[in-house]
Amino acid sequence: MLSHPYASQWRQAAQVEFDELWKRQTFVPVALADISQEQRQILPLLWVFKYKFDTDGYLEKFKARTCVRGDLQNTSQDTYAATLAFRTFRALMAITAAYDLEIVQLDAINAFLNAPIDEEIFIQYPEGYKRPGQALRLLRALYGLRQSPLLWYKDLTATLKELGLVEVPDANCLLTNHYLTVFFYVDDIIILYYSKDSEYFESFLQRLQQRYRLRRLQRANWFLGIRIIRDRATRRLWLCQDSYIDKLISKFDINCARRLPSTPLAADAILQPYEGQAGQQETYGYQQKIGSTNFAAIATRPDVSKACSDLSQFLQNPGPIHMTAADRLLAYLAGTKYLAIEYSGQDIRIALECYSDAAFADNPDRRSSDGFLFLLYGGPIDWKASRQTTVTTSSTEAELLALSQAAKQAIQWQRIFLDLDFHSKSPILCDNQQTIRLLAKDSPQLNTRLRHVDIHNHWLRQEVQDGRISIEWTPTASMKADGLTKALPGQKFMKFVEQLHLVDIQDRL
Repeated sequence: MLSHPYASQWRQAAQVEFDELWKRQTFVPVALADISQEQRQILPLLWVFKYKFDTDGYLEKFKARTCVRGDLQNTSQDTYAATLAFRTFRALMAITAAYDLEIVQLDAINAFLNAPIDEEIFIQYPEGYKRPGQALRLLRALYGLRQSPLLWYKDLTATLKELGLVEVPDANCLLTNHYLTVFFYVDDIIILYYSKDSEYFESFLQRLQQRYRLRRLQRANWFLGIRIIRDRATRRLWLCQDSYIDKLISKFDINCARRLPSTPLAADAILQPYEGQAGQQETYGYQQKIGSTNFAAIATRPDVSKACSDLSQFLQNPGPIHMTAADRLLAYLAGTKYLAIEYSGQDIRIALECYSDAAFADNPDRRSSDGFLFLLYGGPIDWKASRQTTVTTSSTEAELLALSQAAKQAIQWQRIFLDLDFHSKSPILCDNQQTIRLLAKDSPQLNTRLRHVDIHNHWLRQEVQDGRISIEWTPTASMKADGLTKALPGQKFMKFVEQLHLVDIQDRL
């Protein structure tokens, strides 16, 4: 089955996996002759082998996993699966820091196998275990099957509800009650609670373990590649992706011995569409770089969101200037890999901050850039840097569109906080006084030929007049979303990083 220096170890790992699948009644053997012509699709399996390391980086074990070739699957079943909401995770970590909550992390062993399958699916025997004239009928969700994540999501959610938790409607994979908050992504589960509720938690965990095989981690130091560091004495918590950035350094061969840039994008960079034609290999390489940096941008690094947004406009035909800018962005991440979001509960009087900003007609196609930023207990929990989908005719129109996006996010956060029994509301801060006057006055004064802008204007006025949204002015110097709408020069960018509460945590590792 294998030709490898560790072939015997891999064979042993494969046997452990196959025995576990039989033990869990994942499938039953069937004769090929008994499978009708209409059911003739028999999906192949493949082996995935991984090294498992302990927290100190030492090789712990060899792990083998059998996966279905779901890319070949024909199905009419709904294959939607809730994806990780990084912003929900960040908000929970901010609340954890402020209120000194306990964090327990669980790993569901072979999570998908807990969910039964509700349709007939046939698979081949895995390599090394094939039997002539036979196939397998799948009884439980198996990794690789398109609907497996959704089946597991439904099964775990139903179990948590049976145990007394209630779903938070506006946040996937988040459930809560008066004692616990549970957040999960696939087989990673975190549970938050006050120390005074430890007895309830232990009882809950015991009941949960009666249903699933769970591994309780000693500490919640990592969640989906994000490092978690806490100082409970000062009620501070940091989120960092230094390990992920190290992988980017290795993957893209970044020279860290040279002087690295202090900003992700040059302030005077003019990113025009490439008039030539990029080769297939260059285009693929560029897409790899931008996709990899964008993962950091949406997880823990809002300081690179504007650069990722700008460079993402040229994914289909990048030119030399875009390639150079992508390399600069990677080099900046390499030089700042220890920057981490900091949440602090030392001063909980001002819990939530909201900002909305726009840069009028700053793109080559004259569309405006906009961005919003939400901070909870000092650190960012939600942000976005984007190019507006239409051309506006004034800075006021551009600000209105930006504010409408921020307002929608604010309303959603209000609902999530309410479900979590966490009460925090804050005005959205904007540095355009004309826009604020339009929304606050009794009679609208905006004259525009753009129907969608007019609609957003009336909707925003309604929300402001009814008191569901509050918008206040802040000077441009205090606009913390400024770096989400434009590439800033060195000194201003350093201030932007400070406003984001991104701090170097190298001395804490």
